Amino acid sequence: MTDGDEAPPDTGSIAGDVSAFLKNLTEQLVTARWSSILPSIVDVAEYDPDFADIHGIIQRRHAAPLRAALERAVARGEIQPSADLSAITAALLGPLFYRRWFSREPIDDSFVDLIVRAVLSAVPR
Repeated sequence: MTDGDEAPPDTGSIAGDVSAFLKNLTEQLVTARWSSILPSIVDVAEYDPDFADIHGIIQRRHAAPLRAALERAVARGEIQPSADLSAITAALLGPLFYRRWFSREPIDDSFVDLIVRAVLSAVPR
């Protein structure tokens, strides 16, 4: 996924931040080498608890910029402090992974925009 050390996008709005993050991730899902081996890593993590722990740490690190953008949105009052940021993160990321490895449909900007609108419209403000 994206480099966990990168700064979270800061466009001034939660929609812009999330969209920028997801579009960067989309590019990586289509072009990066890790994208083709991730299903194998997930498979190993299912059977090896130590590897599962490492995989979880890596995934949280990669999602950290998105999480930081969501936390910034809470601070700006765009999202209620009681919102489940983990659930929002899953709702934003899940459809991209579904399309990449399950339906194998294209992941384009229109799809990302649809995900952002759908998820953010359900987030308590």
